[in-house]
Amino acid sequence: MTLPDEAKQNLEEAIDDWLLRFDEIAESEYEFLKRIGIESTLESLLSYTAGILDSIVGGYIHAHYDRGMTEEEDAELIELLSAKIPEFKRKFKAFLSEE
Repeated sequence: MTLPDEAKQNLEEAIDDWLLRFDEIAESEYEFLKRIGIESTLESLLSYTAGILDSIVGGYIHAHYDRGMTEEEDAELIELLSAKIPEFKRKFKAFLSEE
């Protein structure tokens, strides 16, 4: 079973929005992690971002199908996110060098 089209579309829209408003969102993430006592490093920011994006898809599937993601859906999500991680990594590196 592959990811439902609407779940993929929601993910793509979230990623596009995130990248368009990157500095604003990165600052928010940075401050949130700092406030809860987690050092805002490249890896923690990437992990936090990946977790939110994973939650968008997982939450959609849970809300619409009342189940968790299948192994195939999870693999497809990982593939989709893996393709975007280099761009997020580059942007977070630039963001952190400004901090």
